[in-house]
Amino acid sequence: MNRVDFMNQLESLLQNISPAEREEALQYYNEYFNDAGEENEQDVIEALGNPAKVAENIKRDLYGSGYGDNTYQRAPVNNRAVTEYKPTEEMQGKENKLSTGMIVLIVVLCVFASPIILGLASAVFGTLATIIAAWFSVIFGFGVAALILLIIMLVLLAVGIMCIPSSPFAGVAVLGGGFICGSLGILFMMLTVAMAGIATPAIFRGIVSLCRKLSGKKKAEKTECEKKSL
Repeated sequence: MNRVDFMNQLESLLQNISPAEREEALQYYNEYFNDAGEENEQDVIEALGNPAKVAENIKRDLYGSGYGDNTYQRAPVNNRAVTEYKPTEEMQGKENKLSTGMIVLIVVLCVFASPIILGLASAVFGTLATIIAAWFSVIFGFGVAALILLIIMLVLLAVGIMCIPSSPFAGVAVLGGGFICGSLGILFMMLTVAMAGIATPAIFRGIVSLCRKLSGKKKAEKTECEKKSL
C-alpha cells in the first residue's frame, strides 16, 4: 500500500463524519506524509496502521468534540512526526461544560414552556373529548328518537283501528300518521345501527392504523439516523 491508496481508503472510511472534519483530518495526515518525505512513506504507513484503524480512532475522538480546536500528539517515525488526533483535557472540560450548559438551558426552557404545553395539551384533549361526546350524543339521540317514533306508531295504529268503525276517514288518517312515524322510526334505527356498529369501529380502526403508521415511520427514521451515526 502506498500513500495514495492509504489516503483514498481513509477518505472513503470517513464519509459518515462532517465534510469539514473529514477535510481537516485528511489535510493533517497529508501534511505529515509531506513532512516525512517520500523515502519514509512506508514507515509512516506502518506507524499509523491500516486506514480502518486510523478512521476508527478519528471518529471515536471526534464525536462530541470540535475537531479543529484540538491539539495532536506526535509519534516519531524515523526522526519525523506523525500526527494522531487526541483531544486535550482542557478541550474536554470545555465540552463537558458546554453539555452541562445545554442541559440546564433545556430544563429552563421546559419549565417556562410548561404552561403553554399544558394549555395546548388541555385544549387538544378537550376538543377530542367534545367531539367524541358529541358523536355518541348524536347516536344516542337517534336511538331515542327511533324508539319514540316506533312507540307513537303503535299508539296511532291502535287508535286508527279503533276509529275506523265510527269515522273511517279519521281512522285512515290516523293509521297513515302511524305508518309515517313508523317509517321515520325505522330510518332513525338504521342510522343508529350504522353509526354505532359500522362508522364508530371504522373511525377507531383508522385512528389506530394512523398512529401505527406514524410510530413505524418514527422508528424507521430513528433506525436510519442510528445507522448513519455508526
